Amino acid sequence: MPSRARGTTWLLLFAVALSSSACAAQSPAVTIRTQSYPRPPYSEATYYVYERDGKVICTKLKVCDKYEHCDVDYHAGAFLELLDQRTGDPYGITAAVPIPKAKRAKHECLAKFVPDAL
Repeated sequence: MPSRARGTTWLLLFAVALSSSACAAQSPAVTIRTQSYPRPPYSEATYYVYERDGKVICTKLKVCDKYEHCDVDYHAGAFLELLDQRTGDPYGITAAVPIPKAKRAKHECLAKFVPDAL
């Protein structure tokens, strides 16, 4: 094998090793999913569940009435109000979606309870 080809091979191996170590140094993905519960009369409670490494890091609760007037609360960790616990399973669930690092600062739940996720 000529020395030029050997040098190129080493350079390529070095670049691959460097890129894989850069990927390992990135912060873990933060995801968000939602769960919805009915609230009488004509209201709905939506939980925005933020997770990292499969663990719930904070929960945003948004309760809206039929006129779209909403109240919002933030809670550290997993949270489910007693009223919604009694209801049983949620009727609306979305899959977890990763939040890009550049957009995490816009999420108040993360800013209040998990500033290291930003």
